Amino acid sequence: MNLISFMSSTRLLWLFITLLITACDNTSSQKPSRKPSAQLIETVSVTRQSISIKQTITGTLQATRTVRVINQVPGLLTALPAYPGDIVKQGQTLVQLDDALLKSEVEKAKATLKQTKVDYRRLKDLAPRKLASESEVAQALTLNNIAEADLNLKQKELSHSQIKAPFDGVISQRLVEPGDVIPLHNHLLTLIDTSSLKAEIHLSELLLPLIKTGNQVEITIDALGEQKFQGKIQRIYPVINKDTRQGTIEVVLNPVPSGAIAGQFCRVTIHTQSKSRLMISYDTVRHDKQGAYVFAYIDGKAKRINITTGIQSGELIEVLNGLTENQQIISKGFFGLKDGKSVTRISPPSDKG
Repeated sequence: MNLISFMSSTRLLWLFITLLITACDNTSSQKPSRKPSAQLIETVSVTRQSISIKQTITGTLQATRTVRVINQVPGLLTALPAYPGDIVKQGQTLVQLDDALLKSEVEKAKATLKQTKVDYRRLKDLAPRKLASESEVAQALTLNNIAEADLNLKQKELSHSQIKAPFDGVISQRLVEPGDVIPLHNHLLTLIDTSSLKAEIHLSELLLPLIKTGNQVEITIDALGEQKFQGKIQRIYPVINKDTRQGTIEVVLNPVPSGAIAGQFCRVTIHTQSKSRLMISYDTVRHDKQGAYVFAYIDGKAKRINITTGIQSGELIEVLNGLTENQQIISKGFFGLKDGKSVTRISPPSDKG
């Protein structure tokens, strides 16, 4: 084969290859484009249910009454017979201050009163005979009244030199000792009433309307194990904390079980009254910077709906607004799901074998 024949054959070969590639490109470009398949999802219905919320809240046991024993007169402390842990009875002497000076002042006030009475009677008898003026009689009466008031004051101060227990209780603090010179209004002892114990706990404002005073509660005390004790709601405070949106309730434990003392950690379980609520599965709720939302199934598409949630009960959570009863929301198939995306609903697999 000469050179000219070889070059002609080569050109023909390249021409053939070029035509073949062009034909393939045209063929592939004529194929119809495939539409992306819809995302598979499962849905559940929004249901309305009568729900009673059970909530356990921690707290600390406290004495139902606590009194700080404070002196109302200054003086030398001569006796303080009670110590922390001592049980005292109502009327029992707790504090005795030196009363010698106060007794002397009472005797002096009695003598002054006695003299003013004598002066008043004498001037009153002289007045009809014009031997004493009306102003002298009035002045004597005034001095008599002042002396009587002064005696009452001194007797009251003397009574304050001794402090007695206002109720049956237990001494929890002893802050001074006999021999101390006590200034006015000093904290000497603390007396607590342990006939019953209480705990102040904080509850969501959403649950407060569903409880009332007198409702029974269950109380467990960690120090006493898992045994449950019965208590009741004694008081519901009328103010909500603006930062936490919680209210305070007072729970009373009565009778007090053996081993229970003020300061112990406790858990209070409250059962609210039943209320009809719009509920959805907690797993269907999504969250982002805008807040909580769900994807609803509407006409073959996923639609984002912002919601406001309320109380959670087990695997369910309350919807306060954003959804309606029996509305279909997406429960599975969230990966890559966006607002407005086409979806295909499938039935969940049957549990039957």
